[in-house]
Amino acid sequence: MSIASDLAQELVDAIVDFLHNDRATLLSSSLVARKWVPATRHHLFERIAIHQFRHRGPRRFRDTASSFIALCSSPFCGIVPSIQDVVLNVDSDFHPAPGIQALVAVLARAPVRKIVFIDHTSAPAQPSSLSWLSLHFPGLREFAYSALGRFIPDVFTLVASLPELRSLALYSGSKESAKRAISQAMPYPALFHTVFAHLRTLRLRLYAPQADEFLGWLLTLGDHLRVETLDLTVFHCYHNGWGPVAALNSFFCAQGRHLRHLRIQIRYEDSDGDLDEDARLSEDSAGDLDFSPLTNLQSLLLNSHNVDAVCTALASLPSRMPSLTSLEVDFKEWIYWDDFPCDCNPSIMVYDFAGVMSEDQFAQLTEFVIRVPEFFGDRGREALKDYFPRWDNTDVVSVLFVEQDTFQVDSAESVWDSMFGSMDE
Repeated sequence: MSIASDLAQELVDAIVDFLHNDRATLLSSSLVARKWVPATRHHLFERIAIHQFRHRGPRRFRDTASSFIALCSSPFCGIVPSIQDVVLNVDSDFHPAPGIQALVAVLARAPVRKIVFIDHTSAPAQPSSLSWLSLHFPGLREFAYSALGRFIPDVFTLVASLPELRSLALYSGSKESAKRAISQAMPYPALFHTVFAHLRTLRLRLYAPQADEFLGWLLTLGDHLRVETLDLTVFHCYHNGWGPVAALNSFFCAQGRHLRHLRIQIRYEDSDGDLDEDARLSEDSAGDLDFSPLTNLQSLLLNSHNVDAVCTALASLPSRMPSLTSLEVDFKEWIYWDDFPCDCNPSIMVYDFAGVMSEDQFAQLTEFVIRVPEFFGDRGREALKDYFPRWDNTDVVSVLFVEQDTFQVDSAESVWDSMFGSMDE
């Protein structure tokens, strides 16, 4: 079915609307049409999502990659130069055609600036190498990699080979996958001073010790690194502290004058069968966060159950911080309470928290959000506002309930949510 180039666009739209649920006919029509997408609609293809993975068992296969490659192979296809933002929701180790190589061959013809790679690889064998991707996307500015199972072994070589990278995100899907994620990709390659020269945003979701190791690797760049946004989520097993923080505090010292936006969240997951359960409460903190070098910070989010650790971190901020205008503190529940209750007493600790918040470094806040567990109840939640008289008769303070873990930008969960549950289709 060929569509004449002089056919009124209203008729073309009517045909497409009529066939919207007949994918086979639409595909066939697109392959033979001389102008199957008018130039005025090319912007609709600036951001595309491509799927190729097994889910819900080995017999269920989701594949839009094959039709995408078929469309782009048509001599009448005009959408490729419009593609800038790509979600690759694929199994990087999946071998039947077309595979990741064929997808990249098509996308390399497009001016791609951002790739969100959700990797479904879970095979016990060594995952495939992907460092070769950097040769096809030398102008890539944003890269997010979510490993649902295993990390690709050369992930560090890959990200260090993207010369124009402005934003980098590395996410593990769960605590169990996070524990082995970085160890699979070790050792870290040596970094030249030009690597990450343009990097301004860094987002990580890793096992706590590995996040600290990764930041230590970046510190070898010295003054050549200038990160303005750090969004860090760590999987942590214990009640006390934030996990290892030596490299993180060194990172603050090195990047203190550049860092503008900081988010640190703790993720607790009940999946450590080999962990000495008593240690969850008795393990000493590996150290406190030291925010004293962060002289130009504009926004800060802290998410943890450990009120002492939060208060100590907040108290370490410089005494005069005219730039800090937004603060959110989320006091999440201790998920191991039923078997290993902690001795945290909110009615006592609220005085410690209020005392810290009365200091000068918070005087310029225009937004102060506190999130508490639901056991506070509506009355307890509203009563918290009375502990912060500095902001009486203003709308600066908001006290809300902690709903669920906030998923980071371009993580697999946030992508699936924006696609309205595409995994369940």
